[in-house]
Amino acid sequence: MSENNNDHTPEDLKKETEIEDISENTSAMEEMKESDVENTGDRDSEDPDPEDVSGEESGSRFQEYFIEKDEGVVPKMTEILLTFYDLKNIDEELTEIEDEKGDLPEKIDSLSEKIKITEKELMEKNISTAKLEKEKAKLEEDDRSYEERINKYDEQKYDVRSNDEYDDVVKTIESLFEEVKKNETRIKEINGIHASLTKDIESLEIKVKELTDDLNEKQTLLNELDEQYQQDESVLREKRIALLTKLDEKNKNLYERINNSYKGEATAIVRKGNCSGCYNSIPPQRVIEIKSAEKIFNCQSCGRILISDEMLAARDN
Repeated sequence: MSENNNDHTPEDLKKETEIEDISENTSAMEEMKESDVENTGDRDSEDPDPEDVSGEESGSRFQEYFIEKDEGVVPKMTEILLTFYDLKNIDEELTEIEDEKGDLPEKIDSLSEKIKITEKELMEKNISTAKLEKEKAKLEEDDRSYEERINKYDEQKYDVRSNDEYDDVVKTIESLFEEVKKNETRIKEINGIHASLTKDIESLEIKVKELTDDLNEKQTLLNELDEQYQQDESVLREKRIALLTKLDEKNKNLYERINNSYKGEATAIVRKGNCSGCYNSIPPQRVIEIKSAEKIFNCQSCGRILISDEMLAARDN
C-alpha cells in the first residue's frame, strides 16, 4: 500500500506544481501589501506631496458635487410656496378693500341691469304707442275721405234717372257708412290701448328716474371710496402682478383657482399639525412632507395650499 501512495503520475505532479506556484504567488502578494503599508506609514510622517494634496482636493470636490446633486434630486418648492404666501397676503388686503366698499359694486351692477331692462320695456311701449297713433291717424284720414264720398253720393242720389241708379247710390253710401263705423270702433280700441300704454309709460319713466337717482348716489359713494383706496389698491395690484410672474402657468392657475374660491385665503399655515384655514388636523407623515417643501400639498379638507409654519419663521429670521 505504501508503495502505491508514493507513486505519482505525471498528472499528479502537474497539480502539485500548480498548487505550489499559487502558494508562492499568494505569499509574494502578502509581502507586497505589508511593504505598501510600511511605505504609507513613512509617507504619512513626511510632508504631503503637492500631487497628493491636489488629489485630496479633487476627491473633496467630487464628494461635494454629489452631495449637492443628492440634495437637489427633488427640487425644493420653497420659493414657490413663499410666493403663494405673499400672494395670499396681497389678496387678503385687496379683499379687505373690497369689503370696505361693501356690496356697492354689486348693487350698482344690479341697478344698471334694472335700468337697462326698464328702458327697454319703456322703448317697446313707446314704439307700440307710436304705431297706434299712426294707425289712428290713418283711420281718421280714411274716415274723412269716406265722409266726403258719402256727402258726394248723397247729393248724387237726387240726380239719378232710375230707381236702380238710386239703389246703387244708396248701397254705396251704406257701405261707406259701414267702413266709417268699423274705423270708429277701431279708433275707440286704439284710444283705450293708448291710454293704458300712456299710463305704463309714465310709470316706467318714474321708475327709470328713481333707479337712475339711486344708481348715481351709489356710484358717487363708490367713486369716493375708490379715490380713498386708489393708491393702496394700485400698489397692491402692481405687487401682485410682479409675484405672478415668478410662477409658471401651472402654479399660477393652481393659485388663481383656489383664490377664486377663498378670496384672500388661498394658502393656509400648518400649525401644530392643523390647517389654519379649516382647523382640521393633518396626518403627521404629511406634516413632515410639507416641512420638506419638496412638493406642493393641498389640505385634504378645504383644498387650500399648505405651508409649514417653520418655513415662514425661517424666512422671518
